[in-house]
Amino acid sequence: MKKPSQAAKKAKAKELFTLSHKLLDAAKQLSEHHAAELRYNMQQALEAAKTAAQNDAKKLQALQKKAAEDATKRMTNYQKKVKALLKDIGNEAADGAEKHLDRARDAISDWIKEADKKIPMGGEKLAKVVREVSDAGAKVFKEGRKADRKSTRLNSSHGYISYAVFCLKK
Repeated sequence: MKKPSQAAKKAKAKELFTLSHKLLDAAKQLSEHHAAELRYNMQQALEAAKTAAQNDAKKLQALQKKAAEDATKRMTNYQKKVKALLKDIGNEAADGAEKHLDRARDAISDWIKEADKKIPMGGEKLAKVVREVSDAGAKVFKEGRKADRKSTRLNSSHGYISYAVFCLKK
């Protein structure tokens, strides 16, 4: 076998060099193509993730809205029950107070009748003042019960009580 000549070796090296450059260019194009494909796939995945997140956020908002509506309904029912209970308690307390006031007024009236007989001077004036205070207290109690169950009976009858004290001091 014959040894290749120097010129043949140079030609062969040049051919190999050209082929390696072509191979390198092909590899470069392939990697650019893969990089572009990866970028496209990453963009698609990002868009899909955004859409899923938006859908999840909408579902979450819908769940939150539903939970808030349910909580509002439960709170409304609870408030109605509490108001009914307080009304019942208030009516019972007001009825009890009214009965107590009637008994007190009756007791004062009985005492006044007895006092008229026992206290000769000023008994009529004292009896009149006590009757006025008793009647004023009953009137204030009934008006207060109609107008505002929350108001204090003492505050609403303060004027009548002050007047009664003024009359007693005369």
